[in-house]
Amino acid sequence: MLRAIALALVVATTAAACATPEPQPDPGPPWREGELFEGRRRLEASAAVLGTRIVVYGGFTTSDREVPRLAITNEVLAYNTLTGTWDVMPPAPVAWTHAGLAGVGGTLFLLGGLEGEQFAARGEVFALAPGALEWTARASMPDGLARGAAAIVATQGNVYVLGGATTDGVTATCLVYSIATDTWMQLPDLPVARSHAAAMRVEDGTLIVAGGVGALGQPLGDVYALTLQITPDPPVWQIREPMPTARGGCAYGTVFGQLVCAGGESGATALRVVEMYDPTLNTWTDLPALPAERAGASGGVAAQRLHVVGGSASLMFEPTSSLFVFNLLDTIDTARLGSR
Repeated sequence: MLRAIALALVVATTAAACATPEPQPDPGPPWREGELFEGRRRLEASAAVLGTRIVVYGGFTTSDREVPRLAITNEVLAYNTLTGTWDVMPPAPVAWTHAGLAGVGGTLFLLGGLEGEQFAARGEVFALAPGALEWTARASMPDGLARGAAAIVATQGNVYVLGGATTDGVTATCLVYSIATDTWMQLPDLPVARSHAAAMRVEDGTLIVAGGVGALGQPLGDVYALTLQITPDPPVWQIREPMPTARGGCAYGTVFGQLVCAGGESGATALRVVEMYDPTLNTWTDLPALPAERAGASGGVAAQRLHVVGGSASLMFEPTSSLFVFNLLDTIDTARLGSR
């Protein structure tokens, strides 16, 4: 889709070369700035998409210098991307950070997370059906495989929970939750254990996992692909082109079939860097930077726009109320489409 748009722009530019150029309206910056509901602050919250809404759950609401210290919320907020307004949804039965959150078919799923300042891994699963006032319990993650800070990919039938952080450290294990049967299966382990990775699913079913935070807290830039097809041989993770900027914890989402990774952390630094991965060409492209550094932010894509929710401007526990919205179409011109 993106390449088709770019080609159309090139053709239009060539056809107009002999005509007298007319002033073109400024399309505006690719990043638009807003704020969470009533200025609420969030750090290490989770975001998911329900139709045209960006749903935000959990996370820290205060810093480590406030009273109460590092408060964690079970509040669930929903941003209507069509009207630019916020609503409050039924609160979750638990208050976690780094949770797995996914929206499928109008139902919201909460799949594990980290509890308290000790970041204890939890594996319970809850679902909020359309119009429901209360969450219901679903099958928990398998024994010994509870986690938070996993990369989450949702499809119509499954939710993939890739890598993450256990109570004892990062994990390479990957799980898939079947919505219809309320059961869990284990996929092949990632080649390298990690938490805070970015992920996407390609149209052919291939899973992509990019970057993350490794066992010693080091930023990772390696990228892997797992093609899930029915063959006699079990699927194996294959290495892909690495991220230009190694990082973990970026706000990510799939825009026009590309994985967009915004911000995150690299060592002791919060980032503004935004990069995009094309799984067909196996290339990365630089995109306009975030308006400000953000680590610990969450991301969700609605109407082909990436919404970056909350986070901190540094690696300190300083939650913010920012909402940054990225429109890829505002970046497209013939001078800014170089891939690497």
